[in-house]
Amino acid sequence: MGGAAKAAAPGLIRLLKDEESDLRASAAEALGRIGGEATMAVPALIEVLQDHNAQVRSNAAFALGQIGQAAAAAVPALSGLLKDENAWARASAAYALGRVGGAAKNYAPMLIDLLQDKNESVRKDAADALGRLGAEARIAVPSLVVLLKDESAPVRKLAAEALGKIGSDAKAAVPGLVESLKDQEFVVRMHAAYALKKIGLPVPEAVVVWTELLGDKSEHVRGFAAEELGAIGPPAVQAVPALIVCLSDQDRFVRLGAAKGLGKMGGEAKAAVPALTASLKDRESLVRATAATALGKIGGEAIAAVPALVVLQKDETPIVRLAAAEAISKISADETKRRE
Repeated sequence: MGGAAKAAAPGLIRLLKDEESDLRASAAEALGRIGGEATMAVPALIEVLQDHNAQVRSNAAFALGQIGQAAAAAVPALSGLLKDENAWARASAAYALGRVGGAAKNYAPMLIDLLQDKNESVRKDAADALGRLGAEARIAVPSLVVLLKDESAPVRKLAAEALGKIGSDAKAAVPGLVESLKDQEFVVRMHAAYALKKIGLPVPEAVVVWTELLGDKSEHVRGFAAEELGAIGPPAVQAVPALIVCLSDQDRFVRLGAAKGLGKMGGEAKAAVPALTASLKDRESLVRATAATALGKIGGEAIAAVPALVVLQKDETPIVRLAAAEAISKISADETKRRE
């Protein structure tokens, strides 16, 4: 916020001891807005975590979280606030522990307990904090898996996100995350997919999971699945039929992802040549260019697409013309090599 905000910190620190609780709460909130430049306020904010007013305690904890790692000295006091009678204070303490780092990992068990809190905000902030601890929160995996079935979609989303941040140490969560790919809320399905990617799936299982997601009702999920199949490359050949269908998707990013994915499979995607040839007439220039590039990567097996690629060399968009020319060159070279 700049030097002016930092200069206001001393006055706000003094207000933390004001007789009026509203002023103390406002001062703590303002220090939180200053964030990392309010490091001088850390000792005073730690002190008011014991304030008799719940709003003051909550705002002070939140402010410490906003200050971040420079507030690491507050970890013991913040951990004590996790058992506060006020839900907002508990939530703010969890929020802060997720951001100050350092010794916060020692309090993962207490954060795990909060995953069962009756208050939705507390569960959300506890899950988020555990995710920010990354692999250090591996002991939370079983509890986070349970949270994938929470009644609150935002909580389920944060549980999935946390598992992804824990990474490969969360492999036990794979079945639960795969189940979450059927969640009614798009944001939960998307974060479950992200988490599975970060945790890592054996190729055969990944192909099955991502292929099934190509039929998701969300274009974002379908596009993500197409890109992941492309990243796998030739071993994902069984997904070719589903990717061909996606070339006709109503969403341009899904069509683009499908074309990219098929291209990365090279000659294994020869069955897609007719569909990719049709995509050379897509209304989106980037899809046309990507389809041309994919045909070039398929090589000699795409010889039937050359006439359409020749026509595409007259496209109004330079990148499309270039992609068409390069594709013709690659297909012709590969075809010549095959005949030798």
